[in-house]
Amino acid sequence: MSFLQGISNWELYSKTDHYEKFVRNPSKAEKETGKYFPRLTGYRRNFSQEANVRMEFSVPKLIYLNNLEELEEKDFISVIETLQDRLKSMGVIVSKPLLENAPVSSVHFSKNIVIQEGYTVGHLISEMNKVDLRKSFDFAKTRFINDGQSLYAHATSHQFVIYDKMSDLNKSKKRAIDKDQTLYQKSLFSELKENGPKEVIRFEVRLSQKQKMNKIIENLGYQKNPSFKQVFNVEMSKRVVIDYWKKVIKDRNFGIFSLSISIKDALRTLFLAEKDLKPKKAIYLLGLFMLAKDENGLRQLRTIISKYSHDRTWYRIAKDMQDASELIAKNNLRDWVTQIDKSLDEYKPYKHKKMSTD
Repeated sequence: MSFLQGISNWELYSKTDHYEKFVRNPSKAEKETGKYFPRLTGYRRNFSQEANVRMEFSVPKLIYLNNLEELEEKDFISVIETLQDRLKSMGVIVSKPLLENAPVSSVHFSKNIVIQEGYTVGHLISEMNKVDLRKSFDFAKTRFINDGQSLYAHATSHQFVIYDKMSDLNKSKKRAIDKDQTLYQKSLFSELKENGPKEVIRFEVRLSQKQKMNKIIENLGYQKNPSFKQVFNVEMSKRVVIDYWKKVIKDRNFGIFSLSISIKDALRTLFLAEKDLKPKKAIYLLGLFMLAKDENGLRQLRTIISKYSHDRTWYRIAKDMQDASELIAKNNLRDWVTQIDKSLDEYKPYKHKKMSTD
């Protein structure tokens, strides 16, 4: 790639004896056009007129000016043409084949899910927050933020963010999860308030380092070091999001997401599910199941137990909880869990209305 008009519109970010680093963010005038522009970082080696350019952008915003609406693989040509046009107006000339085959160093996979039958996103997130997220997928920290409207599990190399998409549209840049909202997206909340979906939960899997991205997609059967065209793949997105949903949330719920049944019915279920189960073990497993479901769930239970034991004791107990949950709640999940499972299995793109990209 080469700069169209030198570097006059770029800001020098840093400089060494070997190269210069420039940044080119959308200008105020460009933002006021109502169009969406990528953020660019350029690297130019000394004594060379050529420059490597790193691009960061939201693909749905290029086409729809928001990321509530979702794209399909048939939209790829339109994405490339729009991206090429935006880059040209920012001072970067690049061919379509080069854009299509550009290497990807990080990617965010996401899915918006409309929740029905009276459930609120806030309720779902509060239930998910009962799961002990920190030790799953090597997350360093978890946060329950924005008055319970967002759940954020993160490490340096990847993040899993679950939040109330409709509520986020109405938040200031400082408080919103989506920090890069277009002018249209900021007005979308008012437009949808009357006739749009009331409850939309958004899952975002952010693979922010190339090594982690490669590990995740390779584990799912894809080749490492993908191109832009290769990650513009609905099936890949689906498999990554489902993988995080199951391993981070669903498979670690230890009965939290099961329907309420009486203690005696739960005990009968254990005996029916495991023919050789001894009464003493059955009562122990039932106790773990009920403790996991109580009040603040696993977080509170782990806090209590950690005062009297080592981490390895908790891990053994957590494994027993998982066994109890699978026996009691396998076919007894709450309706909102099955709604999410169904939406992720179908993975139909959410559409509000088409936006012009002229």
